Amino acid sequence: MKDGTPSNSELQELAESISAKWMILGILLNIPQDVLDEIYTTEKNKPYVMLLRWKSATTSATPYEDLFNALCHERVGLKDLAKLFCCKETA
Repeated sequence: MKDGTPSNSELQELAESISAKWMILGILLNIPQDVLDEIYTTEKNKPYVMLLRWKSATTSATPYEDLFNALCHERVGLKDLAKLFCCKETA
């Protein structure tokens, strides 16, 4: 897994790929339902805002691993995207 925390530009790039799965991903990332509902009703770029909220709220020492596991969850099903975004490139 990558070290550190995803940058805002990385999250923007990821947000463009998760589209309709953003709310399920948010639930798996432990974002409270009321926060997800607020994003749903008030934000234009819902996936990106959800990811920013997660980034600012997480206290995890392994955010890339948490994101990887959520993206790979059967309800999200974005394993290839998880590998691309969260794993270190191998030389």
